Amino acid sequence: MMLNTIDLSHTLTDQMPVYPGDALPHLRQVNSFEKDGFNNFRLSSGMHTGTHIDGPMHLTTSDTYLNEISLDRFTGHGCFLNAAGWKDIPLTAEYESLVQRDSIVMLYTGMSRLFGRKEYFQDYPTVSKELAQLFVDRRVKMMCLDSPSPDRHPYEIHKLLLEHHVLIAENLTRLDLLQSLHTFEVIALPLNIRADSSPARIIARFPGDQQ
Repeated sequence: MMLNTIDLSHTLTDQMPVYPGDALPHLRQVNSFEKDGFNNFRLSSGMHTGTHIDGPMHLTTSDTYLNEISLDRFTGHGCFLNAAGWKDIPLTAEYESLVQRDSIVMLYTGMSRLFGRKEYFQDYPTVSKELAQLFVDRRVKMMCLDSPSPDRHPYEIHKLLLEHHVLIAENLTRLDLLQSLHTFEVIALPLNIRADSSPARIIARFPGDQQ
């Protein structure tokens, strides 16, 4: 069966928007074919720039680097939750019926339309402790959002999820395209990098007969 693919990642660009307080990324062409006979670029970036995955080491006492986590945790059955319009996203009966064990949750807030504006990092919705606990109880592999964070300081939701091995992916885009799909697979691969977190290319794949 033919599979279609949706890229859910922001393109990593020079000085793209970052969470307040983080350093801007720098992407430069340092060699050109015309001058040097080859093209080459240099990237300087934090691990939380653009679309990225937070590992347990980010906000817990874990000493496990992201690249030490089984690759199975980064792929799985996708679960779409429409959370657009909420300021504090609650646990609802609908969400409880949709979230499956070992799935990857795609939490659509609609915030990606504001990516690059100050409101994106100031006015994003937060995830309630009750909903986060559902993700823990269902052993969700990863929670993905089209916003910069599921919470604010002191980051209790981050800590709850990461302490229970639920990875967190932030700054996704185009999640609205998943809403009409009956079934889809998520592939969310970080760099093979010895760090707490990593930029990631996150895609959804689904059977072609769903379009």
